[in-house]
Amino acid sequence: MAVEQLRRRVPGGIGAYARGLLTGLDQCATLGEAVDLSLLASRTPGRCVGRSAAMADPLKEYGRPLVLSRLPGPLLTRAWDHGLDRTPKGFDVVHSVSLASPTARPSDDVHFVVTVHDVAWRRHPEATTARGRKWHEAALCRVRDSGASIIVTSKFVAADLMADGVGAERITMVRGGSDHLVAPDEVATDALLRRMGVEGEFLLTVSTLEPRKNLDRLLRAHRLVRPSLPQPWPLVIAGPSGWGHALPSPDHEEGVVFVGAVPDPVLTGLYTRARAFAYVPLTEGYGLPPLEAMSVGTPAVVANEVPSVHDLGEPDQPPARIVDPFDVDDIAAGLSVVLTDETMRADLATRGAAYARARTWRAAAHDHITLWRSLA
Repeated sequence: MAVEQLRRRVPGGIGAYARGLLTGLDQCATLGEAVDLSLLASRTPGRCVGRSAAMADPLKEYGRPLVLSRLPGPLLTRAWDHGLDRTPKGFDVVHSVSLASPTARPSDDVHFVVTVHDVAWRRHPEATTARGRKWHEAALCRVRDSGASIIVTSKFVAADLMADGVGAERITMVRGGSDHLVAPDEVATDALLRRMGVEGEFLLTVSTLEPRKNLDRLLRAHRLVRPSLPQPWPLVIAGPSGWGHALPSPDHEEGVVFVGAVPDPVLTGLYTRARAFAYVPLTEGYGLPPLEAMSVGTPAVVANEVPSVHDLGEPDQPPARIVDPFDVDDIAAGLSVVLTDETMRADLATRGAAYARARTWRAAAHDHITLWRSLA
């Protein structure tokens, strides 16, 4: 499995997918459904100053054999882009968890699988960099033309790929899980909130800070609705910095608290403490944060292109309040009702928890194993 995403400074949702899948594979193994799996990636990042020995590789924590390139991450990705670094021999299936993927030699007897998480750069080019759009477009075209099997996490992405000429027979949909949250660290969560001046309940959002996550409109909606709330619940924003224009600092935005990236036990603590959760990106291929929030019973306000919560053609009532990410008034109305309407809050908490907890990484891993075995 090519897991170069786990080498990235900000692994993001793709990194969460890779980690969840590896956990699910371990769970499958305990139930007698094991596969021989190695992890393919660039060389171990960093070396001790003045020494030639490589530092301990973080990928070893997953307990799988490592197949490492001699190239560092950026060069390996470029080599894959140009077909200069081929996959090692001796494997029946090579699965890349992102579009950063090796290619096969004409003589290789190996089957390729690539997970395509979204085509957001096409839907909203203004929310991506020119360099990012160029790379993603070229990488997707290589996957499309290679004949590789493709895994998607939603019907939403499957429809985009089929519209681009990918045959339905090449696409397998596997939904991500929500059972990767660790136990909350209540002491550390208390300390963080106290240090940030947050007392009592709050509205929470979690994402990488970048334009596609639409935080500007969420901030405006919160600013609009906050004066009418029975309590001035602050908006707490958790997540690492991505790219793009800077968002307002806490010193210049009343009622908004940026806590940055937090350890996993603290993140769980924030989910459980929040009065409500908001997630209004312009588009997503899946969207794990709302599932994480709903899994602990926190009612959520979610944008209408987040298929982890409401995918194409699903007739059931969504387990969250769905809003238009381009309409600040609609986002504000969603925030108001989910923060104040106790009947709706109870309904969303109950249905959201049941919905999210039904998504497991063991089930996702089983579906991956089924595909891999069908190809081997």
